[in-house]
Amino acid sequence: MRRSAVLLPALGALMAVLLISSILSGEPGRTARQRLTFMPAGVSVLAEKADSPEKRARGLMYRRSMGEKEAMIFSFEESANHAFWMHNTRIPLTIIFLDEGLRIVDMQNMSPCLGKAADLCPLYVSRAPARYAVEVNQGFVGKYRIKIGDYVSLGAEEE
Repeated sequence: MRRSAVLLPALGALMAVLLISSILSGEPGRTARQRLTFMPAGVSVLAEKADSPEKRARGLMYRRSMGEKEAMIFSFEESANHAFWMHNTRIPLTIIFLDEGLRIVDMQNMSPCLGKAADLCPLYVSRAPARYAVEVNQGFVGKYRIKIGDYVSLGAEEE
């Protein structure tokens, strides 16, 4: 009994260290991905799914780059005016907010917020209720002429 009382806290501490190390490394874990196609532009991206509170909180923090046709999609349980920030995010991003019908209702450019206290980073709040948010590299929206009112279609999940 005494041995397990010592091992359990040690195991918990080890798990915490591994989790923190994974977060600080900036390397993404195994995450389900989904193909998104912007219509009428017809351009597709492969998006990591941020579909849990932990994944949504981490987002693209600590990443050094993202491919031109890569993205992250955030899904929420309900539509609301969701807020995002760029604390510890190194990549300039554009956030695309989608309603329940996958129609683009807002887009905003977001700038990295490094080396500052979290409360000093600006918030980017959707100007209309959104059920989903998609983060892409800045420049993507202009290059492919994506605009408010366009739609996104969701493809099958990929590993």
